[in-house]
Amino acid sequence: MMADDTFLFAIFWMVVGVVSIVAVTMIGKTVQAKAKMAEDGAYRALAERAVAALEEQTGIINTLRADLTAARTTLANVEKILKQVE
Repeated sequence: MMADDTFLFAIFWMVVGVVSIVAVTMIGKTVQAKAKMAEDGAYRALAERAVAALEEQTGIINTLRADLTAARTTLANVEKILKQVE
C-alpha cells in the first residue's frame, strides 16, 4: 500500500511540474507577444510622425520653389528694364 501511495505521489508531482512548466512557458510567450505589439505600435507612431514631417517639409519646399520662381521672374524683368534704360 505504501509503495502505491508513493508512486501516485510521484506521478502527481510530475504532472504538476509539467503543467507548471507549460503554464510558465505560455505566460512568457503571451508577455513577449504583448511587448512586441507595443513595440510595433511605437514604430508605427514613429513612422506616422516621420511621414507627417516629410509632408510638411514637402509643402515648405514647394512654397520656396514658387517664391524662387517669382524672384527669378522679377529679376529677369528688372534686368530687362535696366537693359532698356542703357
